[in-house]
Amino acid sequence: MDVSRHLQRARELLARGRPELAESALSDAIDAAVQAEDLVMLTRARMALGELLVGQGRDDEAVPFLQAVVRTEIPDGSVDAEVKSSARLLRQIRGIPEE
Repeated sequence: MDVSRHLQRARELLARGRPELAESALSDAIDAAVQAEDLVMLTRARMALGELLVGQGRDDEAVPFLQAVVRTEIPDGSVDAEVKSSARLLRQIRGIPEE
């Protein structure tokens, strides 16, 4: 299964109220992106998993995924939205007020 299918499956599982299965699908998406060497999809999968974990109050588990997103640099700007959202979530976790 390709990365986008894993991400879609995770969205569907979340919509059905199955966050534990969505978390598994997102982990599968990360693995698939690593295998495919697709940095854009890897970044999106990490961001989605980080958001899911934050939403469940599992901030400590989310931090490594969010930090990996923040460190991602792709010159064409294809993951800029994810990088900004990740930085915002990290500031929120650390209790740093929004500017």
